Amino acid sequence: MKRVVFAGGGTGGHIYPAIAVADELRRRHPDVEAVFVGTRAGLEARIVPEAGYGIEFIVAKGLRGRGLFGKLVTIAGISVGVLQAISILIRLKPALVFGSGGFASAATLVGASLLGYPVAIQEQNSIPGLTNRLLARYARKVYTGFKMAEKYFKGHHGVLFTGNPLRRVLFEEVNSNARAHFGFNSQSSVVLVFGGSRGAHSLNVAAVDLFKRMKNLQGIIQTGEKDFEWVSSELGEYANRVVVRKYLDRIVLAYRASDIVIARAGALSVSEISCMRIPSILVPYPYAADDHQYFNARELEDLGGCVVIRDRELSGEKLALIVEDFISNPEKLSRMREALEKVAVCNATERIVDDIETTFGLKG
Repeated sequence: MKRVVFAGGGTGGHIYPAIAVADELRRRHPDVEAVFVGTRAGLEARIVPEAGYGIEFIVAKGLRGRGLFGKLVTIAGISVGVLQAISILIRLKPALVFGSGGFASAATLVGASLLGYPVAIQEQNSIPGLTNRLLARYARKVYTGFKMAEKYFKGHHGVLFTGNPLRRVLFEEVNSNARAHFGFNSQSSVVLVFGGSRGAHSLNVAAVDLFKRMKNLQGIIQTGEKDFEWVSSELGEYANRVVVRKYLDRIVLAYRASDIVIARAGALSVSEISCMRIPSILVPYPYAADDHQYFNARELEDLGGCVVIRDRELSGEKLALIVEDFISNPEKLSRMREALEKVAVCNATERIVDDIETTFGLKG
């Protein structure tokens, strides 16, 4: 039996692409075993087992943005993580180690390189993360989610633009009426608001104000854990038209029920919104490394698929103005959907697995 080790995690943006690739590999090759390496503190500790895969844990923390003492402690932790990863890899003897970014990815890819195991990297963002930029030299292939990312891997002959691997569930048929699922009518527009798996406070605050201002607007808000009680209380009297959730397990229903999305500009969010053909207002997370969310969003805005607002300029009033403009200009929404139709890359998972089969000999 051949094994592929998937290394990455911390956030859904690093985990879900790896799971999408693992799912496609398992679908094509039932004899190939996928095993994940992550940390107990990351979302992978819950998400990976729920997806039906085994996971091994190592110690790993981020280096960026810490003081000198913190960096020294982190470097020591990374060293321990590399040793743990080496032990895991020697035991599993993988045919491929696939890194999808995040703290656990760094230690595992270093361990794989030291042991001589084949390595592939998947970079989700328009500006590659520090881990992938440093470790790309050890990878035979680098799969990029945005065309812009290619320039950061100049000289690497294995760079391939594929788009970002997305969850298969997004493209499956939905048996129920999405709007009816949330109790919405078919006359008024629906706005979906989400700030990633953990939520985003500034988006939640602005969205509360938006729904108070626009009395006929229907909506769904994924608040995350921290703001759920507050948002639920603020919008309690509008419960008949605004659905508040800590987390959307079936986000495909939320996408299909919505006319407009307001979201952060994480790589997966941008890719999913594009493939679902939903006009959006993107508010990049202002503290993202290298401001990469802004460049994720700008790439889509330049092509006519979204409107970008800086977090410091965000308010319920501004959102209301843009949403009203969208709703009152169906032609604009139509042009945005047409732009998304042209730029969306929705078969990234298949592209990556096709290349893995060819490059790393997993066809048989």
